[in-house]
Amino acid sequence: MGALTGSLTFSRFFVQGDIPEDVPGTTLKRIRAQVFQPLIAEEDTAEKHGWASVEDPFDLELDHEKIFFNEYVTLSVRIDRWVIPGPLLKATLREAEQKALAKRGTERLGRQAKAELKDMVVKKLRKQLVPVTKSIDLVWNLQSNVALFFSHSKKSHELVQELFEKTFRLQLLLESPGTAADRRGLDDAGLGIFENLVPTSLANTATSTQSTEKELLS
Repeated sequence: MGALTGSLTFSRFFVQGDIPEDVPGTTLKRIRAQVFQPLIAEEDTAEKHGWASVEDPFDLELDHEKIFFNEYVTLSVRIDRWVIPGPLLKATLREAEQKALAKRGTERLGRQAKAELKDMVVKKLRKQLVPVTKSIDLVWNLQSNVALFFSHSKKSHELVQELFEKTFRLQLLLESPGTAADRRGLDDAGLGIFENLVPTSLANTATSTQSTEKELLS
């Protein structure tokens, strides 16, 4: 999901904090420190994420020209995770358990032995597979301090907010009526009116129900 290809579906964030005057000069080293690190089959980690090039999520050699375009900061959050098909894992684990039972000369494996065997099988299968890769683009306008993140997923929002704060020492605040009102700088009277607002439905439930019944009967 990105800024250069695919559908233009994005969430707006406001960048908050002590923003440096020279963002490119002060943050490039931090960005490189949070670049994506590939998954390793032998590790216990099932998923990793980090920065990658907005043009190619497999390009991890980030430099000034790949990140900063005039007043824009462009990055991609790359997320890799191991996905082992259930039937493959089940069949491989059953085969490994049968071999373990025959080797030990017993009819059952204890809970710890099963857990250790499953861990061994998972790591073995990972060496035969390729992690599933997903990338989500982030475009930060340094003049408006508005960042567009090309996902509506709550989990992805939390992930990019954590990564952004760790990298830039700044916060991403998701756009909402409350944040919009705060950015407009409402006075006390305006804030009082805003806080007393209540949700209003523009749909007539009774009319809608009657129309649906008529459509079903026609």
